[in-house]
Amino acid sequence: MTLWRAFLTTVAAALRDRGLVFMFVAAVPIYSFFYPLPYATQSVRNVPLVVVDLDGSPMSRDIVSRLSAVATVRIRGSAAAIDEASGALASGQIAGIVLVPANFSRDAARGTPTAVTVFGTGAYPVQDKAVLGSVGAVVQGVAGEVNGARLARQGAPAAALMQSARAGPAFIDQPLYNLSRGYGSYVVAAVSILIVQQVMLMAIAALVGTWLEARAGTLFGSQAVGPGALLGTVAGFALFVFPALLYFIGFAFWFQDYPRGGNLAGAAAFAALTALAIASLGIALGAWFADRERAFQVLLATSVPFLFMSGIVFPREAIPAPLNALAMLIPTTPGIFGLVKLNQMGATWSEIRPEFLNMTALLLLYSGAAWWAVRVRRRQATE
Repeated sequence: MTLWRAFLTTVAAALRDRGLVFMFVAAVPIYSFFYPLPYATQSVRNVPLVVVDLDGSPMSRDIVSRLSAVATVRIRGSAAAIDEASGALASGQIAGIVLVPANFSRDAARGTPTAVTVFGTGAYPVQDKAVLGSVGAVVQGVAGEVNGARLARQGAPAAALMQSARAGPAFIDQPLYNLSRGYGSYVVAAVSILIVQQVMLMAIAALVGTWLEARAGTLFGSQAVGPGALLGTVAGFALFVFPALLYFIGFAFWFQDYPRGGNLAGAAAFAALTALAIASLGIALGAWFADRERAFQVLLATSVPFLFMSGIVFPREAIPAPLNALAMLIPTTPGIFGLVKLNQMGATWSEIRPEFLNMTALLLLYSGAAWWAVRVRRRQATE
């Protein structure tokens, strides 16, 4: 079978399979609308808190009043003791506790070290960080005013008072790419590549498993299979993977208003390489599973491990070396970093050389594995 004929036959088979055409054509666009919805606000809002005010002073009431005006948190009430509020925290009714200690205002006025304590569950790091930041900003503002009043009572010169009132942060934190500092801009750009990989791997492996069961298709039919037939099949499957990647990094990111377009031409070229690698891996897995349903059973359980192993939500430096080495065998590991660098950060090809070399090696590895697996399965079928 020639390369061109294998290509056309593969595309036609994918479109004719009623059970898989949805995954090949419609699953990624549907994911692109529903997956980003929880991150539409880009920031944490209305986190329920309970205040334990053991000070009961005008200063502590001022802190509570200012917290009520912050969009990040929502004051759900007060408690007389920390034990009373901890039960609501443990049951999930609230997400945090703000504890103002006894004699807080007196210590702050005297310059004695004191602190407002924030308790959280630790289950949602992004949420806990937002709460800490909001409470810290409010307390710092109140403390700055108190410090200025204390300096005035001590007879500090006007210049010192002005400096205390206008004291700025020790450094300016200005994001270069995620300008809204939104969680969605960070996570959706990375997870979208994983979504495309997992959906397409399941569809390709399932279709290849169907061909193997029926002794049909471009790879397991009666006609001889040469390198041209395999390359045509890889190209046919990549024809579905490549537009899915372009759809996400182009239209979906534009429609959802996520950072995009830094180096769109480079991202498109790298997406084509990624599509070929994913298609080759899908064929190798389909021939290995040798069963239409097994592809779904196995690959459905790999999405979360693949995401963590990629190093986008958990730092690579904290991942054991053996797992880091294993992660390099997953297309999303170089795929996520390569496409994010190109599309979001405007990187050049020289700046994604490690990801490019990694993805090229995976393409060679998995195309070779696919060729070997197909030949083994065809030989077994004739025995």
